Amino acid sequence: MKLQKPGAGLPQIERLFIRSILVPSIRILLTWDMSTFLLKRELNIIKKIVSNVEKEKLTQKVIIDRVFAIEDHTRQFSINMVLEHLVIAGSLVKSIIETLSKEENFIEDVKIENVKPSKNIVDEYTEFEIFYNTYLDFIKQLPKKQSKMKKRHPWFINFNNYDWSVFMFMHTFIHRRQIQAIIKELK
Repeated sequence: MKLQKPGAGLPQIERLFIRSILVPSIRILLTWDMSTFLLKRELNIIKKIVSNVEKEKLTQKVIIDRVFAIEDHTRQFSINMVLEHLVIAGSLVKSIIETLSKEENFIEDVKIENVKPSKNIVDEYTEFEIFYNTYLDFIKQLPKKQSKMKKRHPWFINFNNYDWSVFMFMHTFIHRRQIQAIIKELK
């Protein structure tokens, strides 16, 4: 089976739904603290489900049916590749939040293909846990002001620092579902 190239994107109808309905709804419903609480919840779920998988299966790639908000290329990952992606993308988002919170322009281009995993290492969960502990400390200390400065997400719209912090929760939620789909396919 040939998958689309990294960065090919989501189906148009899905992008429109996320851009026009989901993002505006989430902006109304979630606060900084709620999104952090929900992110912690997702991290705990990931920890629980990953801890139940045999270590040698964490690097096993499988093909899954496409999950909402996951592009085609990402359907053939291992659990550790998903965790690595969450660290790579999370590190970028943390830098964006930090920059926008200072009302500075985030110059670097945000490209989906630049946040794809490449290592698929055995101890990826350790890296994942270290990064998210750092991120949670960072977001806890951050003054909760919505920046005027924005950075465009490559598929959606311009996000300010608050929007990017909510994105961290949504991104983790989506990829937690991907991990669960991978677990179902592991033999």
